[in-house]
Amino acid sequence: MTGNSTSSDLLSFLLRRRAIGYWLQLGLVFLYAGFCIVVFVLWVNPSLVGDSDQRIAADSGTYIYMADALHRGNPEPWVYGALASFPNTLWTPVFLAYVIQNTWWMAALNIFVFGLSIGLFRRVSDIRVGLFASLLLLNPTTTVSLLTVNKEIIDMLAIALFCFAQKRNLKWLIGVALILALLNRYEVCAAMLLLLFGLSRWNPLRRHRWWTLVAFLTLSSALLPVLASSALERRFEEASAAGLVAYLDTLEMHYLFVVAAIPKILEGMFGELLNVSSWARYSTNDLANSYILFFNNFAFLVVLFILYWKRQLRIQSDSMFFALLGMVLMSISLVIQPRYFYFCYVLFCFQAAQKSYGRSFSAFSYGRIEEVHFAD
Repeated sequence: MTGNSTSSDLLSFLLRRRAIGYWLQLGLVFLYAGFCIVVFVLWVNPSLVGDSDQRIAADSGTYIYMADALHRGNPEPWVYGALASFPNTLWTPVFLAYVIQNTWWMAALNIFVFGLSIGLFRRVSDIRVGLFASLLLLNPTTTVSLLTVNKEIIDMLAIALFCFAQKRNLKWLIGVALILALLNRYEVCAAMLLLLFGLSRWNPLRRHRWWTLVAFLTLSSALLPVLASSALERRFEEASAAGLVAYLDTLEMHYLFVVAAIPKILEGMFGELLNVSSWARYSTNDLANSYILFFNNFAFLVVLFILYWKRQLRIQSDSMFFALLGMVLMSISLVIQPRYFYFCYVLFCFQAAQKSYGRSFSAFSYGRIEEVHFAD
């Protein structure tokens, strides 16, 4: 009787609603892991080590080539030239490729960073971890970031550290997050600094976040052509064949960034969904610039719809305010790429996964220490 009772209790536990959900999620994790292994072995790794001409990751091959050249001790002059400037978005991925000279170990590190970042976000707010991870994996940029040398996975870690440090009021860790972001993608560091300023007593518009954004756009419109004219001119030559974006870049270079910013953001986040003429040119030999771009834009659309449906599209949320600041900063770039907005996508997913309306992760909202709260 005892044996039958034990078996019955075990069966009852396994069939409970929560247990079924757990096993379903576990099964999906193993299924996704198997999918990643197959994709890595058959397509990603051959493209990284030069055995295939397929382009799956945007710049991973460049990072690995530069790291290998440094290892050989006789890199071409352009490698030194590319690494010499500051700030520099090449430093972190090239450093990782230089230290970790094995693509399998690189993928393992990326998966660890992904899990660590989710764990940090979980300690920032009460979120549905399964939903958060699912929304992240909905975007193919996430899968590519887990399997290649890239900046996006480090962006995710930087903002996770930043949000966690903000909640715990760990100033030293805020500094670590800022340095990591500066060395990896300086626009993310700038977004962090803007958020700190926007929430501080030094911002006279801190209680009016939309006006803070408008003020930033207006100030950028006035200063960009003056302070960044040479850089903008060099990048404009690269972007001159980009059609509508080139026209918007021209506006930006003539004190009209406030007009160009929103169309450029929309182009980066949704442009591939509307560029029907390019669909016929999609190729598996260039996944990075075809199918991955399309489904990246599609994932943005899905997550924003979820936020709208849950009534979470509110600038009063620190994560939404952070994302909006980041989107404006990324739109300054004359050459727009959807992956530049990936850290904003992570923040959107974080907001969408809130169990209740998540407003604040900052311990310094409005310039004084406040109780951290997540619901109105």
